[in-house]
Amino acid sequence: MSDLKLTQDFPATSEADWKALVEKGLRGADFESLTRITDDNLIRGPLSTAANKPETIAALPRAGAPLLDNRPWHITAPVRDPEIAHANKQALEDLNGGASALRLSLGKNGVAIKNANEMKRLLDNVYTDLAPITLAPNNDISNAELFKDFKTANICLGLGPKTEGISELAKSLPDTWRLITINAVRVHDTGGTEVQELAYFAASTAHAYRVLGKQAAKHVGVELTTNQDGHLSIAKLRAARRIYARIAESFGVTDAPLSLHVISSKRMMQSTDPWTNMLRVMSAGFGAIIGGADFITTRPFTDALGHATPFGHRIARNMQLMMMEESHLGQVQDAAYGSYFHESMTDSLAKAAWKEFQQIERDGGIDHIAPFKARIKEAAKIREDKAEPILGVTLHPAKKNREAKVRRAAT
Repeated sequence: MSDLKLTQDFPATSEADWKALVEKGLRGADFESLTRITDDNLIRGPLSTAANKPETIAALPRAGAPLLDNRPWHITAPVRDPEIAHANKQALEDLNGGASALRLSLGKNGVAIKNANEMKRLLDNVYTDLAPITLAPNNDISNAELFKDFKTANICLGLGPKTEGISELAKSLPDTWRLITINAVRVHDTGGTEVQELAYFAASTAHAYRVLGKQAAKHVGVELTTNQDGHLSIAKLRAARRIYARIAESFGVTDAPLSLHVISSKRMMQSTDPWTNMLRVMSAGFGAIIGGADFITTRPFTDALGHATPFGHRIARNMQLMMMEESHLGQVQDAAYGSYFHESMTDSLAKAAWKEFQQIERDGGIDHIAPFKARIKEAAKIREDKAEPILGVTLHPAKKNREAKVRRAAT
């Protein structure tokens, strides 16, 4: 038995002691150079202490997705090749290779599915009673008919909260189906900040509850992004759960689980030396896991170039398998709970997003989104003007790039 006393056997230190060591290491550089500012002008670092922790904190664990079979989250493979036969083949390869759920993209940017028979071809040999199926966000209520032969499957139709006829459809859905996926990803993809992404999610959630009432608790899910900034991503996902809980509570729903689907950022993917995207996707996956995502889709590293080859898909799912089965990142529920940095940043993002959400509501909600879109456009312009260096592309670029293969041109 060790007699080590963790509270007594180490010398007492102070923030001043830490700062003195840091300034020595800076060798004359300005201490303020260590301070980072997010795109929402929130200060992060260089050191978080107990003084930064909010007065009240709470654990924000995963909601608990269906059909996990003791996994902490679903490794969710993208299915989006226009050719049904190829999309089916890739989906089966992903599932056999370790994925446990599928995300189907339909229409002009995905699989060309016209009817229920073609959906059966796409899902041929897929054990839909074991693997959840989610549609990429859409507003096509007729997609429900595509799954008429899969009444017992666990399916999310991915409809937006403004989809016409959604309240009537909710009355006739199978118990294992969900209706709504709030597409907060598009805010990020068009240049929005973390706060704007969260605020759009909040406004859309409020709209869904107004349309469906308490029944929305069963049907609402969201897609959010994580990027190369893994720790800021962790705080964003935790803030999303806080915001959702507060909105649900205001509509009389307590302990409402949020189905949180995270997709690694498309905006961060580079076409120059795409191999470096593996580093970015891995960081994004880390943020999604520690942030508590229920479903995670890590993009193939060639996504900026075109449709991935089987190799690209394998690398994407194996990243998650490594983090799940070798690094065991999902073994702790809400691993960021109590962390000074993550708690303070979660609180800052949640409060800032709530203010932006209130502004959206004052402007008329998601039915009158033009002012919000203007603010996104402004945020994108500010980021573009900063022209921050990109590791492996503009910062330390490779002297000779090795070509990465893709299946066909990007869509």
